[in-house]
Amino acid sequence: MTTNFPAPPLVPGDGDSASPLVPDDGDAQLASALRALYTAPDAPAYWSALEQRIMDRITGGEGFDAWWVVPAQWARLGLIAAGFALIVAGSLFLRSRAEQRQMAYDSLLGPGNGGPTIAIRDAQTERQATINYINGR
Repeated sequence: MTTNFPAPPLVPGDGDSASPLVPDDGDAQLASALRALYTAPDAPAYWSALEQRIMDRITGGEGFDAWWVVPAQWARLGLIAAGFALIVAGSLFLRSRAEQRQMAYDSLLGPGNGGPTIAIRDAQTERQATINYINGR
């Protein structure tokens, strides 16, 4: 069963003058060209063919895949993204385990004695200071 639907009016006076979609700007040629372009075909064969194409597509006549099937083009990209996500999740998991292990170690042994250790060098001779200055150290 097919039903013809009339095209909407484009200018005032083109069908329903109570609700024009486009204000009349005096360009009748443009309005008639657009009307011809957007008018639905009157041939019943067009509507029957359209209905048949839609029904064939729904029933799987033209290689229609189900909505849950992943397209072949996306499979490779999806596997790469899943691998990247797995690597990131694994590294975060290992990092959190290392932090937990360090916290457990610190809670058993307590804080370290003293503050940070600073290495103190022996005093340089004047000759060593001059050579270091020249070399930029």
